[in-house]
Amino acid sequence: MKRRALGSLIAVAGLSAVLMASASSAVATSAHAASKKIVVGVSLAGYSTGFWAAYVQYEKGFAKTDGLTLDGPVSSNGSAATQAQNIQTFINQKVNVLLVNPVDSAAIATSDQLAAAHHIPVVMMDVGPVSGHIYAVVRANNLTIGAEAAKYICTAAGGKSTTTGTAAVLQGDLASINGLDRSNGFINEMGSVCPEIHVVTYPTLWDAATAVSDATTALNAYSDLKGIYCSFSGPDQGIINAITAAGKAATVPLVETDGVPAEMGLIRNGSLAAAVSQPVNLYAEEGLAYAKLAALGKPKPKIGAKGLGGGTIVNLNGSPEDALPSIFVTKANVNDKALWGNTYTGP
Repeated sequence: MKRRALGSLIAVAGLSAVLMASASSAVATSAHAASKKIVVGVSLAGYSTGFWAAYVQYEKGFAKTDGLTLDGPVSSNGSAATQAQNIQTFINQKVNVLLVNPVDSAAIATSDQLAAAHHIPVVMMDVGPVSGHIYAVVRANNLTIGAEAAKYICTAAGGKSTTTGTAAVLQGDLASINGLDRSNGFINEMGSVCPEIHVVTYPTLWDAATAVSDATTALNAYSDLKGIYCSFSGPDQGIINAITAAGKAATVPLVETDGVPAEMGLIRNGSLAAAVSQPVNLYAEEGLAYAKLAALGKPKPKIGAKGLGGGTIVNLNGSPEDALPSIFVTKANVNDKALWGNTYTGP
């Protein structure tokens, strides 16, 4: 994203907000944000994984660049109820804008409505809502993420419509639209490219230990297992160990999602077959950029218009989503410097 262009948008938005400050309480809030520091209340589903640890570090850097003050990020520890309480606290503290990574894509609607009643705009990143009217959502296409994994496993198994066998999907939390989309994307694509491969699913709730246990179960239960897709990073080494212990390292490829540095290393050494790299750096950068525009009273992004990252704004259940690209990583492109997992150096 070109930050100079963003600065011009913000300057215009700030002037408009000041001129219209007396029009309504909502615009008054925007004018207040334009004249004083902008406080962004950041609520995450959790950040105990390497992926979210990277997000937090990227967010700190971009907040400083954009002149924003962060309240948080606060982890919800995977609890929708805890997230609702945290957002209530942000609202009571009168933050200028909320930046939310929802635990539950349906339950978050209540908090969104509460924020709207207090004229506090909401931006979501990584995970979107199933309803409501969010200012903007910054997210990758998770159906595509799952579909890419299915294509890879199908090809590795033989790649024909008559290819048979079993593929295991270690799902995330299906209450999250991401967990649901990745699973559905995989199942639907496998049904298209390798319809004779039977897909078995295991709901892990994003828990690494559960994912390793479920992978072990699949390895023992299905002698014709052709591959395992894990919807998130973190369990990789445990699953790799289980595959090796079962004597199936040469026949059962593991594909994951996230693109963290550890996955890049595992792909290089041949332990991990592939990973879908989510643009965590852009989640942080664009999430904050939209949050700043929202706090300054800039109109919502329009469906069909160009997003800040150069992509097209799409309709996600009634809210504008800046759909960001993900990159499918194998040994062929694992050294690409465009992958954040190759350039991130940690805190």
